[in-house]
Amino acid sequence: MIKRAVLTDEHRELDALAKRILAEVAGDGPSVELSSLRWRLNRVLTKHLAMEDQLLYPILRANPATASLAEQVLAEVGGTASTYAAYHAAWPIERIQQDWEAFRAATRDVMTLLRRRILREERDLFPRASWPGADSR
Repeated sequence: MIKRAVLTDEHRELDALAKRILAEVAGDGPSVELSSLRWRLNRVLTKHLAMEDQLLYPILRANPATASLAEQVLAEVGGTASTYAAYHAAWPIERIQQDWEAFRAATRDVMTLLRRRILREERDLFPRASWPGADSR
């Protein structure tokens, strides 16, 4: 069963991690904490996006009340999982240390995409969803 409360809690955690990572990349170079934050983000985000993309969105797309909006959100931010996976693979710690400025720019782009997806889901999609067989709270 997909629970909105679980997804919303994960959104809060992901948004907090994104903000912390953005604060880290505002600095002059990678901090000790950056690796830990990236590991936590990767763990939570990978699981979260898989659940949404494989379980939630098919339900929302099948429901006439949310199908159009779900398609619209997916068109805007549906590639978050593949974009994030490519970003994560492209930036091992050695490369981050060698090309801090490019990492900072790539990180800002990916965190902006993630935060936009969270906003669209929380603001526009979740309030309109009535998920069959799922707890909407």
